[in-house]
Amino acid sequence: MAAPAPDRNDTTEATEDEASAPPAGGPDPKAVPAQAVYLGGAAMTIGGLLGALIQLLIGAVPQPWSTVLIAVGIVIIIVQLLWSLVPVKDGRRTARSTGFVVIAVAVACAFLLGFILHPMVLRFYQQFGSCGDPVELTVLVPEDGAAWFQESITEFNREYGEGECRAANVTAYSAPWPEAEKAMAQGWQPPPDGEEDRPFEALRDVGPRPHFWIAESQTQVELADELLGDPASGVNYEVFEPKDAEPIGRTPLVLAVPEAVFDTQGFNGGSPTTDRPLHELINELDDAYGTPVLRSDPAVSTTGLLFFRALYDHGSAALAESRLADAAASTGIALSPSDTGLLCEVARSQGAIPYAAVLTTEMALAHYNTGKALGDDCPGADDTRSGLVPVYSTGLGSLDYRGVRLDWTGDPWDERRTRVADDLQSWLAGESGGANPESLGMRSEDYERDALAGDYRFDTAFDAESDPLSAAEFHALQADYGRSRLATTVLLAVDRSGSMNEEVGGGRTRFELATDGVVTALDYLGVNPQDQAALWTFPVSGSGSHEPVFDMTADPPEDVAERLRATPTSEGVDLHQTVVDGIAELDAAGLDDGSNAMVVITDGADTDGSGTTAGEVRQRLAESQATLYLIAVGDAACRSATFAALDEDPRVTCLEAEEEQISATFDGLFNQLWSGR
Repeated sequence: MAAPAPDRNDTTEATEDEASAPPAGGPDPKAVPAQAVYLGGAAMTIGGLLGALIQLLIGAVPQPWSTVLIAVGIVIIIVQLLWSLVPVKDGRRTARSTGFVVIAVAVACAFLLGFILHPMVLRFYQQFGSCGDPVELTVLVPEDGAAWFQESITEFNREYGEGECRAANVTAYSAPWPEAEKAMAQGWQPPPDGEEDRPFEALRDVGPRPHFWIAESQTQVELADELLGDPASGVNYEVFEPKDAEPIGRTPLVLAVPEAVFDTQGFNGGSPTTDRPLHELINELDDAYGTPVLRSDPAVSTTGLLFFRALYDHGSAALAESRLADAAASTGIALSPSDTGLLCEVARSQGAIPYAAVLTTEMALAHYNTGKALGDDCPGADDTRSGLVPVYSTGLGSLDYRGVRLDWTGDPWDERRTRVADDLQSWLAGESGGANPESLGMRSEDYERDALAGDYRFDTAFDAESDPLSAAEFHALQADYGRSRLATTVLLAVDRSGSMNEEVGGGRTRFELATDGVVTALDYLGVNPQDQAALWTFPVSGSGSHEPVFDMTADPPEDVAERLRATPTSEGVDLHQTVVDGIAELDAAGLDDGSNAMVVITDGADTDGSGTTAGEVRQRLAESQATLYLIAVGDAACRSATFAALDEDPRVTCLEAEEEQISATFDGLFNQLWSGR
């Protein structure tokens, strides 16, 4: 008889074996329930759909949202992976394992999102957050090598600060030492009431007050301190202490000789170093090899003055000056206010393989060798140059670059500016892992034969010692140069056409600004008792080309400005004929052993109707020892047709002057033509 079926309401407990035994034909309880499989599959399907949707959106949305979607996609993948690894018991995930998943996912999401979204958050913070105003720092750099100093300061600007927050805005401009010297004498202050029209104005003619100054030597630092300490400067406080000037680097003075003269012809026995006096080297180059020697202007350039000292100390300055003047005349290269400017003229007129030797610095020669731009007016060459070989001498000295923090009173940003200036000083000196002097072709303070930018046959073992002059020695040396310098005869010609009456900045006309420039120029006359000057205006009514304001004299009248203002305005311009007549005047009045120069200032607005051609002017110059300087003002440019045909001649130098800078241009030129006030 069959056993009765169990009562469904029977509450009798089953044995353990019965409970654990699978029902006949039933599923295994250890297997994943169909519900769990369904949910897991659904989760995978949803994750896959979300992933596919995110993939489509990533390519369709702009930044930064594409970055956000990538982060979300990565998080979904991590969640799916962790969820699939969690063990399942009785068709369920335990609370402990689920909690582990939640914590792991939270940590992963926080880390991942923080890492991926950090740049976007930082950008947002910098744009709308605490980026304060950058510190403005103005830097005055030497005119010699200005392009490379400015390049290094630009790199400092890029690297300085954190993230994209600009911590400082450092700007640099250059000026020759004589202009900086006069600006220091004025305390770099605006003119007093009633003196707004004085010929030289520091803020107008040089630039804004610098907060940091790169001096070429400790000598300049001492001179600037002396000038600022003079009551005439109007500065009754201490701007800086000379002892606080920090070294940046140094560069030895060298005699750069054409490679063929050194190697093939055996100058100085083929030795790169010597202890022979400088005048012996100049004489040997001239007499034995027919090689002219050029140098920068001692009246403007510290380098030029140090070379003069080397000549003067051996009692050979006068003879050497005569040879140097002959060399400048034979090459058609006038005295330059800087070493890089001089090398620029050599490259422009003699090409990559020059035939003249140059008294210069190792650093300037390094810049020349790189083929990079030597300044705004001297673009770089396509290839590096290697036509000059340096010869070193222990008696020449070196430039010793110094960084000086200028603390003008009443500056509310003084503390922050000081911090930036200190960091810039360390950067330039190579102390902070940024730039280094060697990258500028300069030797650092702890130089140990490291490679120099632009090095071509440099003697890196040469000991470049610094021998700064005292302020008194500097002034005495300038006076000695003035006495030994050849007499200079200068003829000035000022455009008096109607276009020169056009008003420019400040309500003054071009002619009035030119008048200021002439008065400034004449202040330089007389260091050598044989110096002479004459002044013309052009054009004039009638058949003549010009009108004399005063004839050639060593003692110009006191009322030059009044005389110029009294000259009448004329139409047209006889530029070429005026220059031809001026050269004749210089040849007649100039000394055989002196230097002669004609300086013409014009806006080039009128067509020359004289009938005299530019070719005739060049022919006349070829027959003379005179040099011609053209100062282009207004809209005129040296590359315009008015001046370009003349500027082709190596004896012609064209200078472009912004209308507000006419006085400064005259000042720099005549400081070059006539040594000192």
